[in-house]
Amino acid sequence: MPPHRVEPGPRYLKGYCGGNGFLLLPDPERSVTLSEDAVRGLCDPHTGLGGDALLHLVRHDRRTGRPATGGRRRVEWFTDCHAADGYPLPLWGPGLGVVARYLTAAGLARPGQMWIGTHTGDRRVLAREDGNVTTEMPAPRILGGSWAALDGRTHPGVALSLGPSHLVCVVDVPLACLDLGSAPEADLTVFAGGPGPLTPDVTVSFANVLTDGSVRLRVHRPGIGETRPCGTTACAAAAAVQHLTGQRGTTVVRTPRGQVSVTLAAGAPALLAGTATLVAEGVLDARWLAAL
Repeated sequence: MPPHRVEPGPRYLKGYCGGNGFLLLPDPERSVTLSEDAVRGLCDPHTGLGGDALLHLVRHDRRTGRPATGGRRRVEWFTDCHAADGYPLPLWGPGLGVVARYLTAAGLARPGQMWIGTHTGDRRVLAREDGNVTTEMPAPRILGGSWAALDGRTHPGVALSLGPSHLVCVVDVPLACLDLGSAPEADLTVFAGGPGPLTPDVTVSFANVLTDGSVRLRVHRPGIGETRPCGTTACAAAAAVQHLTGQRGTTVVRTPRGQVSVTLAAGAPALLAGTATLVAEGVLDARWLAAL
């Protein structure tokens, strides 16, 4: 039987930042069309390549469909981000760190400050030669107090918005003892944007503050269940802890697979910092991708 031959398709890379794993498809000319099924197939850890999210990187003018104009643009690249379930995400901070790491490693951008386009607007990223990256995130906005109930206990929480809505409960119970197999009950009244019962989807996080001031986090997303912490949940947790202590500064957020730090200042974007690493590069089989 002749060996299977790969029909060369798009290039891909795999990278990590802040404990999150990303598949990156550099596609300057926007020649690849990705359906939700294709994203799920690529991110599947058993039948695909595995990843918490997929990043589709295109030149900014290809994304907009407008020809490039004279002079240097602030934004050269645009990133479409999709969660592993295929759902489009407006922004994933550690993912932008992986993108910046790739751009510098490939010689497409110099180490230092760069701007990357996202669906939440242009984001400034500082990429250092040692792989450390800092991404500007939306400034967390405190909405008020709330609560979430889990395992028969009610925990006070802080309601926040970073575009997406978050409820963060700082608890004394060790996180490993919490059962997130079912959705926590939560008071979402503070999130209502107007008259009527409608409220946005709210991500509920439970946090332990450690003796060194760092934070451990477990996250429950509506309709999904427990998920790994991402950039916005890390920023929300840091903002909630700093709001409760009345002290602004830098908070380290730890996860089982890595950590990030979040720096907050009044009237300024949140700064999300971590180490971005590229671990693999290859070529997708065009026939396999088309069949997804």
